[in-house]
Amino acid sequence: MKVTNIYLNRLIPIADELITAEVDLYENPVPAGFPSEAFNYIEKGIDFNKLLIKSKESTFCLYAGGNSLSGDGIFEGDLLVVDRLEEPYQNAILIFSIDGEFTMKRLEYRKDHIALVSSNPDFPPMIVKPGEELKRWGVVRYVIKKF
Repeated sequence: MKVTNIYLNRLIPIADELITAEVDLYENPVPAGFPSEAFNYIEKGIDFNKLLIKSKESTFCLYAGGNSLSGDGIFEGDLLVVDRLEEPYQNAILIFSIDGEFTMKRLEYRKDHIALVSSNPDFPPMIVKPGEELKRWGVVRYVIKKF
């Protein structure tokens, strides 16, 4: 089964030069219930380049297409930060290409085959068939959403 996804086929390179741009980071998390005075206590600054990018050379971004990982809170249009050198870990979300077409799934080794699994029950696992070229492009490290 070929997966064509125009969003996942458009890689976004990291800027040539990463400039430090710190913003205030408040010490306490904001409660979702009752008001708090946490905003009076600034802990330190946070630099999003340092937070999101472990290695500029191995990091790229792309937009999520479709909703096959909606169970993980990833929806179409979310910006993904992906590291090519990150070692996959248990339940990691990965970017793959199958015969040159990109997809984003979890990898499962099963008894007699490899499956690429979604977190949305409306999407059945993709079974990697013998002869198909499966390449791992990287591990999704962060998802950035716009409200």
